[in-house]
Amino acid sequence: MAVNNMVTLYPSLKSIGKALRTWILLHTKYRGAVVGTGFHVAGDVLIFPSDFTAGDYVYIGPHSEIAPHVHIGNYTSLSSYVVITGADHIFDKPGVPIRYSGRPASCITRVGHDVLIGHGVTIMRGVTIGNGAVIGAGAVVTKDVPPYAIVGGVPAKVIRYRFDAVGIEAHERMLELPTRHGGHLGRPE
Repeated sequence: MAVNNMVTLYPSLKSIGKALRTWILLHTKYRGAVVGTGFHVAGDVLIFPSDFTAGDYVYIGPHSEIAPHVHIGNYTSLSSYVVITGADHIFDKPGVPIRYSGRPASCITRVGHDVLIGHGVTIMRGVTIGNGAVIGAGAVVTKDVPPYAIVGGVPAKVIRYRFDAVGIEAHERMLELPTRHGGHLGRPE
């Protein structure tokens, strides 16, 4: 009987621990970041909180690095070792070393709702990734990704789409609903 009580209590304690850890990080290391309900960041993640926003139920995997001016939508998951780069260097000034040439003006990198970003992905600054997109492991995203596209490669190219037009319409209706917590199939939250 005591084991059953512990099994049902454990997910609650785990959720409380995650929430407390996130609260501490947002008030210390990531001060200034704006995040929604259920935001979770794994260990050894570097987020530059300047103009960083994340929606509800966003997960950022371990060893990821998020540059300033990044906006992430609801239900989006970044795997481990994901990098969203910052402002690159200006490199086309003759007679000036790249190191001293400065950086172009910053721009916002946007990641839509319900996006899955695989292990080791690099996303260049200023890119927009549409709702429902899937970015394959190791991809380098150098330009905008259409909604619901599955992309992969270096540079990333569209492989196919997650849904047909009817499926996209149904999924977009779901994304317009108020966000809600869900469980991972086969594993208690």
